[in-house]
Amino acid sequence: MDVDRSAVYAAERAAFDGTDLEDLIDFSRLVERMRSVTTGEWWPGPVVEVAPARSDAASSSTRCAMPAAGGRTTIRLAATQMTVATAAHELAHALAGPDDGHSAVFRAAYLDVVAVITNIDSTDRRRELHVDQLATAFAEVGVPSGGRRWPPPPAATTTAIAL
Repeated sequence: MDVDRSAVYAAERAAFDGTDLEDLIDFSRLVERMRSVTTGEWWPGPVVEVAPARSDAASSSTRCAMPAAGGRTTIRLAATQMTVATAAHELAHALAGPDDGHSAVFRAAYLDVVAVITNIDSTDRRRELHVDQLATAFAEVGVPSGGRRWPPPPAATTTAIAL
């Protein structure tokens, strides 16, 4: 049973509602952004395939294969959830793995993915803005993150470029 699911959803609403991370964007642009994370220098997770969900799907999903089965992960994005916030959430499931649900390990993965996905574009780096918002929201609903089993994203992904 995934006891922390509703708390994570509440934290997401508190952290991201009203931000551009919740703006709907084109599927191909969102996939490109996700691939920038999963093919980048930092990504310690499995190979990730991204596909649109069925046209009647109400929510997005991640199906993680066990490492013994090749470890490939498939993320399906619902049309109503084509957002950077949803992409980060689903990539966090891929990174945390199939047994972690919305646990502290998942939440650590989520914070790391947010740090990377919001700092891809060097002209629009967010640094720790959204990471801090989400970490604060997790703490406020009583579900802090912890238990990272991978290296943190490099500091270069979350700092401004000096000119």
